[in-house]
Amino acid sequence: MRWHHAAITVSDMQKSLSFYQDVLGFTLFMDEVVSGPELDKVFMETGVGIRMVMLTDEAGNMIELIEWQSHLATRRPSQYLKFKSTGLVEICLSVPDLEKLMDDLDKKGFKCRVPIWNFEAGGFGTKVTYVEDPDGVQIELIQI
Repeated sequence: MRWHHAAITVSDMQKSLSFYQDVLGFTLFMDEVVSGPELDKVFMETGVGIRMVMLTDEAGNMIELIEWQSHLATRRPSQYLKFKSTGLVEICLSVPDLEKLMDDLDKKGFKCRVPIWNFEAGGFGTKVTYVEDPDGVQIELIQI
């Protein structure tokens, strides 16, 4: 078994694409509007229509962005996006130059929520910080 992708429902595809492509450097792999009875079963709704965008990094890891075309997506309350809640609380991305990325994020209006944390574990020194995507999904940025 190996990792394929994580899916994130977004409220504004253009804002999310700007963040994941222009700021974090993911590359567009697929951009489709899809619907149909099979999708209704998968998403457990009727009349489903979504815009599905797959983004990839240089290693082939993917993030799927889903924007609802047929239904109103509701924003998850912020307390369910934090570490005390169960379920997925972050996505972690390994980056080659954390300071440079933080500068790029700042220039594009995204603020890291904590200063760089120098963390030592398992014999490896790492630098860690966090940023939120346009919909509040926590992204851990790590430089090993």
